[in-house]
Amino acid sequence: MTSYFRGARPQSVAQALTPQDVTKALEPLFDYFNENFAIMKQTLTDPAMIMVMTRLWKEVLVTVEGLLVPPLSDKPSQQRPLTRQEVDIVYKWLQLLFDFFHAADGEGGFDGVPMDVLKSPKYHELQNLNFFYFESSEDLIRTSEAMAAATQMRQQEQTARLNRLSAPQAVGHQFGGALGLVGMPSRKHKTIMLSRNLGTMRKAKEEKRKEAQADPNDDMILRILRMRPEAERYLKDRSRQKVCLSSHGQPSH
Repeated sequence: MTSYFRGARPQSVAQALTPQDVTKALEPLFDYFNENFAIMKQTLTDPAMIMVMTRLWKEVLVTVEGLLVPPLSDKPSQQRPLTRQEVDIVYKWLQLLFDFFHAADGEGGFDGVPMDVLKSPKYHELQNLNFFYFESSEDLIRTSEAMAAATQMRQQEQTARLNRLSAPQAVGHQFGGALGLVGMPSRKHKTIMLSRNLGTMRKAKEEKRKEAQADPNDDMILRILRMRPEAERYLKDRSRQKVCLSSHGQPSH
């Protein structure tokens, strides 16, 4: 699949392209998908088919990401930033592929991957990348610093919360109530606490998923800055800061 993207990768476009030109560039990739999906449809169950398509969608997102920015690193990259026209083409491709994998039936339903699965954290990162791509290096660095400060604050709050949760709990009533005669939780108390814990875990997982989609970190900005020679010093400073946070930001036990 990556080879199809490489063949269609936008170069320095000297003339305006029509929507038909943009779509035509992906026709070999769509043909490849259709041929293989038709074969898999004959041998896989519907859930397995959706699982395969979801995995391919993740590969699509990673490949599109690679067209726009280099991998994360503290060193400058030789990768050339795309022009506005080239970026527009890449995001048109992304929308075409989104529609292809969702496979709406025109009647409010769909035959492919559910929309909430397609709109994964990586998909939202790419949308944020489009927003920042042509910002000046100074503005990107300021935004990165603000995001880094916000991330550090969240980590400190999370560490404090985990430390509070791991602290020894006060002993309850010595007799009766939820605790048994020897100070042990009754079966009913255990069931209630287990239900509460599962509900809390589900809620925390859902909040984490929403946060990953709505509250981006600065990794994408740092990847853009890798293509800006003037940002070399900031990349090194930010990398050292990340290492420091990761080594000191672990909750105590």
